[in-house]
Amino acid sequence: MTGAEIACIIKTNGRFLVERGYRMTRKNNPKQAIENIITISAKLFAEKGYDKTSMQDIADAVGMSKGGIFHHFSSKEDIFNAVMERQFEQITETVKKWLDEMHGLTAKEKLRGLIKRNLMDEKIIKESGNMISSAAERQIILAFTQDNVKKLAPIIADVIREGIEDRSISTAFPNECAEVLLLLLNFWCDTDIFQGDFSTLQKRFRFLQHLMRQLGVDILEDEIINSISDFYENSSV
Repeated sequence: MTGAEIACIIKTNGRFLVERGYRMTRKNNPKQAIENIITISAKLFAEKGYDKTSMQDIADAVGMSKGGIFHHFSSKEDIFNAVMERQFEQITETVKKWLDEMHGLTAKEKLRGLIKRNLMDEKIIKESGNMISSAAERQIILAFTQDNVKKLAPIIADVIREGIEDRSISTAFPNECAEVLLLLLNFWCDTDIFQGDFSTLQKRFRFLQHLMRQLGVDILEDEIINSISDFYENSSV
């Protein structure tokens, strides 16, 4: 997987499977059956949305009966949770890879690098937006948010603690700063979730920059915010 694939990304070969009329048979082992259901369901959720994707849609695309699907998953929500689990495994792997690539930099420089890669990639913005919009039900969005914080915040907190040691960061709240950063950056600053125009988005980033500075984690540079603003503005044209 390349570094462009972070935040809320699902990389699947679902199109390959569906377009070529792939059909599972009883000869497939359970593990492979589960992987195929997750892969193809991820594609359907991204394209049609969670609410508009039925269990029958999934069964038809995979080439199984609904009973066969229910043998592995108790509900559509159960499938969605499995899709999210795979997604966050890929996210954490990518974040760790990026951090390895930035070996030798200060913790502040590493966090700035992560933010740039996360927010400046068009593929990330598009695919994460697809998955968020697919989770229309509140409890699923809540679970998605909790997973985001649960799996990524410890990684960010470790980098913040590294920054305290190398003196590039000064805060008494590494865990809390990591959680707040992720919640505001990935959700509050996402206009697909919290609606707002371009001006509103700019103000949110400026507020987040100010907040993190006050907390001693000065990682949102003016250059980053200006580049993000230019990117979003050009993308909306």
